[in-house]
Amino acid sequence: MTDPANALPLDETSRAALAAQGLEYAVVPTGEEAVQGSPEAAAHERWLQAYHRGFHFEGLSPEQLVEYRAALAAPRTVGVWDATTAEPEHPVATVASWRSPLSMGEGGMGEGEAGVGRELEGWAISLVSVAATHRRRGIANALLEGELRAAHAAGIPMAMLTVSEATIYGRWGFGPATSVAELRVDTRGLRFTGPAPQGRVHQVSTPSLRPIAPELARRAAVRRGGDVPQRPLHWDRLLGLSTRTAGRANALRAVRYDDADGTPQGFAVYSLAGNPRDFADHTLAVEYLCAATDDALAALWRCLLDQDLVTAVTAPMRPIDDPLPWMLTNPRAVATAARTDHLWLRILDVPAALTARRYAAADTLLLRVSDPLGFAAGAWMLTTGPDGAATVASDPDEHGGWEHGAVVDLGVAELGSLLLGGVSADTLRAAGRLTEGTPGAAQRFDAVLRVPRAPFLSYWF
Repeated sequence: MTDPANALPLDETSRAALAAQGLEYAVVPTGEEAVQGSPEAAAHERWLQAYHRGFHFEGLSPEQLVEYRAALAAPRTVGVWDATTAEPEHPVATVASWRSPLSMGEGGMGEGEAGVGRELEGWAISLVSVAATHRRRGIANALLEGELRAAHAAGIPMAMLTVSEATIYGRWGFGPATSVAELRVDTRGLRFTGPAPQGRVHQVSTPSLRPIAPELARRAAVRRGGDVPQRPLHWDRLLGLSTRTAGRANALRAVRYDDADGTPQGFAVYSLAGNPRDFADHTLAVEYLCAATDDALAALWRCLLDQDLVTAVTAPMRPIDDPLPWMLTNPRAVATAARTDHLWLRILDVPAALTARRYAAADTLLLRVSDPLGFAAGAWMLTTGPDGAATVASDPDEHGGWEHGAVVDLGVAELGSLLLGGVSADTLRAAGRLTEGTPGAAQRFDAVLRVPRAPFLSYWF
């Protein structure tokens, strides 16, 4: 059944803009009325096939459609239709969205903050597609602006998405806030020098991880900002339990780390590929590695690297500051095959976003934010205290004590990139993406924003 929290009204401005082109903008029913075999269920299935076509995926089988309809019943599912097409019942554009917490990482300066995770409510946007026959007509613009206006009207302070193309979403005020690294490790002659685990690694079946994976991932997300809870279908796909990935189930392997008390603290899912000319030359591909403690991270990496008949380990989605190179006798054995942006953030409520996290230094800064859509525009005085907490005032002149503040001019996209500490303000200054209103303001902003671990999103959504 559709989650009522996601049932935001459609944006009337976008509806009018699309209607002027003869296009219909509407929500696809996914709740109790969309029972198998009903017209509503058929409409949802056509929407699912449309987004798969838009992303060049294979069409969904009848069994997959049943699974996907159940998995995508809760999000707000929106489509655009053109009555003049050869098959007018099929949408020409899609978008799905839902409320979701965003991890803001552990605390800052205050006492007793280690392990205390903070969250910010966000509006997750996904499955944005426009048919090739309907490009360059402003449909994507209407969909994205409609999502932002709906979320802002509902009081949701942040919109977020992962992107297939990095050149698109900046125009709506999204900025890249986390990055991922693709690691490749040459294990030949390698010796692990990381911490000796106090617990034990167990070889386990992938289905055995399904009940515990979401909670372990939540605990791991506390350690870094930038993570978003995975929806159930993502876990089923990862573990080979969905109809789409069942064919890979036999190829998947899994290990779980339990601490000295026997409590699970992490797990890894991986697969192996052999070299037909040399049986001792396998490549181990890490599909997912989740560690809720440093001990778990070291133990799982040791296990994955210390495999017979394996000469290389690849991990396509790891934090950019993964400590693995420092756990080995030869740090050059770990090569970063690629580094790319991942989670993009769009701030809709500046005070709510800035006060959701903790800060590493006490200071006062005036952030003069530009926003073409108007949601975040204004002058915002950020005051961070010795306990790591912050206050935000929208009119600094009314609050006094401003004479010692640092002034920074930036766009809403740049503020989204800075929020989790994934990039430095001085880097954006050097790139011409941020301007100092007072000398040294960027470095003062960096001192405030510093985080112990780089932000990280552990999957695509």
